[in-house]
Amino acid sequence: MINIKDIIESVTVENAVTLVTVYNLPNNSDSIADIFSCLAEKGINVDMISLNPSSGVRQTVSFSAKDDDLANILSTLGLLKASYSDLRIDVNTNNSKFTFAGEKMRELCGVAAFVFSSLGEKKITVKMITTSETKISCLIDESDYSAACELVDKAYGIKII
Repeated sequence: MINIKDIIESVTVENAVTLVTVYNLPNNSDSIADIFSCLAEKGINVDMISLNPSSGVRQTVSFSAKDDDLANILSTLGLLKASYSDLRIDVNTNNSKFTFAGEKMRELCGVAAFVFSSLGEKKITVKMITTSETKISCLIDESDYSAACELVDKAYGIKII
């Protein structure tokens, strides 16, 4: 049996993260490109991106960025309402992003299940998830930061400083 401590090699944390969800975008790549092009032009560094399955002619996209960029994000997205009149924006600030990484994740099944189960045992709600072959990033409320750090220490043997 493989020990999860041998699979997750590192856990990094970023605090003061904002989650932005944009609803009612036309279901095409151009609308997504418009959002991220405008944000890039304003110098806003976007991190996690999640596109929700479309429901016909509309789609929803969520992304994360630094809390410090919130005013700039809102003003930039506000300008897009001229092109997309049905646009609705939800914002959730004061989050922490925990990224679990390990090269062995590429070859093994069940790592995501373990990560989410361990967070669930601590009653930590995951607001957003993004993955790659070797990383799982989870956005959680900063109020759960201490509990998540304890979990990382206990489950993975990694101390978050």
